[in-house]
Amino acid sequence: MVKQRVIAYVDGFNLFYSSLKGTKFKWLDLVSLCKSMLNPDSQELVEVNYFSAYISSLGGDINRVNRQQLYIDALRSISNVNVHLGFFSIRRAKMPKADDFFDKGKINTVEVAKTEEKGTDVNLAVKLVADAFRNRFDYAMLFSNDSDMSYAVHIATNDCMKKVGLYIDRKAVSFKALRKNICYTKRITPALLASHQLPEEIKTSKDRIIKRPREWI
Repeated sequence: MVKQRVIAYVDGFNLFYSSLKGTKFKWLDLVSLCKSMLNPDSQELVEVNYFSAYISSLGGDINRVNRQQLYIDALRSISNVNVHLGFFSIRRAKMPKADDFFDKGKINTVEVAKTEEKGTDVNLAVKLVADAFRNRFDYAMLFSNDSDMSYAVHIATNDCMKKVGLYIDRKAVSFKALRKNICYTKRITPALLASHQLPEEIKTSKDRIIKRPREWI
């Protein structure tokens, strides 16, 4: 029996803010997690693609930047995990004051430091469509509840005749535009995340030891 080829596409920020923030489960073993949700008799995980961007330390805790770097380094040490990074844009911008806008119907602007994450959504969508057209998978595991993924999923399923499953937090509300081309939905629970954590220490191919951050223990 020929097994179904499976590739996972993980929106790192979407997964973090929907399921991992505020938990002790951030040292997540994506390969183990994905394999646990597949049928080993009929499906085979080919690779995991993780999409994110290095966060900024501007006005924040530099330690959180270091923790993210450690996690990305840990993922890169796994042979069938590919890390795709966008970037953060920080710029001056004028934004309406919320109280004046909502309570008084007036637009009075203030200058703010606006941070925007660039590239993650686009990179994931393009990679999903490119892999579908190149016939690299039969089934895609999509870890994102972003409605911006809708058209990419539409192309993969309708033009390339691939199957796409949605893997989202148990409390997340999926968008209709995204659901219409999804063949399967799996809810991610804290218990599932807790049971798929990376080892406390990881030795890379260059003999570097990566340790789980103390704050995540």
